[in-house]
Parts: sequence; structure tokens; C-alpha cells
Amino acid sequence: MRGSAAFSKRDVGPQRGLLYRLAALWALGCFSVTKSSLSAQVAFLLEVEKLKSVQRANRTVDGRRENSAEHSWHVALMAVLLQEHAASSLDMYRVVKMLLIHDLVEVDAGDTWLFGQERKDKELVEDQAARRLFSMLPGEQEAEFLGLWYEFESGDSEEAKFAQAIDGIQPLLNHVLTGSTSDGVVAVDEVRAKKLYISRYAPALWELVEELIQQSVNKGLYA
Repeated sequence: MRGSAAFSKRDVGPQRGLLYRLAALWALGCFSVTKSSLSAQVAFLLEVEKLKSVQRANRTVDGRRENSAEHSWHVALMAVLLQEHAASSLDMYRVVKMLLIHDLVEVDAGDTWLFGQERKDKELVEDQAARRLFSMLPGEQEAEFLGLWYEFESGDSEEAKFAQAIDGIQPLLNHVLTGSTSDGVVAVDEVRAKKLYISRYAPALWELVEELIQQSVNKGLYA
């Protein structure tokens, strides 16, 4: 039991005495704010577990559909690996946090394929999802996560621009490896047009983008 045998009452000095009293108060539930914060954080983590069930258009190496949680992990890893190619010195912890949370809204909104039919309500639905999900967190974290999500969406910082660039490169990389003509062929001009922002947000990576697009053309995935 918490606070029962962790600290001895015998020979209690000033520091041990304080620790003993703190442990006793914790056992009695006197730190309700801390415990409440942890409960909220755990509830949030359980809710976003649903991201693992949100399917994307791209596939994995075993042929199934990639899910949005896998995509978020992959882009976070890519950002860390490719940070030397950023246009300026960045707060990479901020970049990684943005990439890890940027698609959490898909728990409610689902994934929208870049080359599919346009969803006119996408921004509204995702905004509502962000507010619902992040409101589950304790106050400071709610404000931080919501702020990071809006920062990513708007591209208002150099960190957000680099994060958006990485988010746009990952599907190209994935498609070269796992794409199939049975899933349809996308017009190469449309691909270039929709990925052109990467040339501004991460110029050093644009050559890679062009190479990945050409590889997909060679495989018949783009035409």
C-alpha cells in the first residue's frame, strides 16, 4: 500500500519526516490535482489509441493499409533523421511533438486522401476534433497541444514548415516501396503540384521529392 511501509517513523530526521508526511497525504488522496491530472492524461492516451484503427490510402510492406499512428511514428523518426537538411536551426523537440499530434484529430475526422475527393467540411471537422480531444488534457497541456496543432496546420513557424515538409515526403517514400497500380494511378502533374510547397519549406529535400516521384512514374504508379 502507498505510504504504509515506505517510510519508517523511527529516527525520522527533518527530510525523512517531510517525505513521510507527503507519503501519508498521498495515500489519503490529498493531492487530488496531481491524481486528477494523471487520470486525465491516461484517459487521453486511451482515447487516442483509436488512431491505430484509422486507415490511410498507402500500404505497408505486408500489403495491408497503413494506419495513422504508424504514419505519425514514421514522420517523427524522419524529422529526427533529416533535421540536418532543414533550412534553418530548429527546435526539433517542438517539430517532433507537432508530428506526433498532428493527425490525432483523425480519431474523429478520419484520414483524407490528398488525391481523393475534396472534403469541404474537413477544416471544420478537424478543428472540432482537436478541441474535443485536447480538452481531455489538464489545462496547460490542453493549451500546449492545441497551440501546436494550430501551429502545424497554419505553418506559422519554421518548425511547422519543416514538419509539414516531412509529412508530405513520407507518403512518397512509402508509395515507392508499397504502391500498387491496382490501387489506381495518380497524375504526376497533380502530385508535383500538391507537393510543391516542400520546395519552399525544405529546399534541400526537393531533389529527393523529385527522385521519389520519378521512381513512382517508373513503376507505373504515377502517369
